[in-house]
Amino acid sequence: MACPLLGLGGGACLVLALTFQSERAGSSGEAAASAGMAQSIGYLVAAAGPLLLGILHDTTGSWTLPLTVLAVLGIAMAAAGYGAGQNRHVHLPRPR
Repeated sequence: MACPLLGLGGGACLVLALTFQSERAGSSGEAAASAGMAQSIGYLVAAAGPLLLGILHDTTGSWTLPLTVLAVLGIAMAAAGYGAGQNRHVHLPRPR
């Protein structure tokens, strides 16, 4: 039951994250800059996450700590999503 819920939640979060990038930007340039930053960092974390959780499982010999870390990260993601869902625009600093 947990796997389908994680899959549905992950898919929903991806759609919301991509939507918030364009909705919260003040201009098309800001939307492109925030999307580039968020996607590069996001895909790096997404690629490293399963490997790091597997290493944590191998180190501890149990799934308790890796699943606890996953739950804490899920709560942090929900808090970040709540903040991103506020009705306001995000202004990025201009490059020099």
